[in-house]
Amino acid sequence: MIAAIFEHLAGKEICSTPEEVKATLDKMVDGGNAFDIYKTADSLYPYISVLTRGEYTYIWFAPEDESSAGFQAYGEELGLDPEGSVDFYIPELTVISNDYILTRETAVQVVLAFLEMEEWPTCHEELPDCVEWEEL
Repeated sequence: MIAAIFEHLAGKEICSTPEEVKATLDKMVDGGNAFDIYKTADSLYPYISVLTRGEYTYIWFAPEDESSAGFQAYGEELGLDPEGSVDFYIPELTVISNDYILTRETAVQVVLAFLEMEEWPTCHEELPDCVEWEEL
């Protein structure tokens, strides 16, 4: 597993074990958090963005800075209203359709899948297959 930098509302830390990843993604500020996860301090791209609110999460992956709008993970069947949304405060309000809401456990799996990759994906076909992805 490669080490990664986790920048979030409560600080910045380096995680290099699955236990550290899970403990970091469990950190909350007023019931939620916003994580930017990247591999090196000298380059913010590629990076993973994980928004959390309670047990709900949203994941977006930015492979490059200008040439791609990135990819977002499809949600799971959580019994949420298909026409509804979840409000994330990061600290400003960000509203995400329930179609893209995942559980915290799934978010941990996705992040760990990325951290098992020596090189992070540059195309849709290389993204972790533990969730479905949509190109933006």
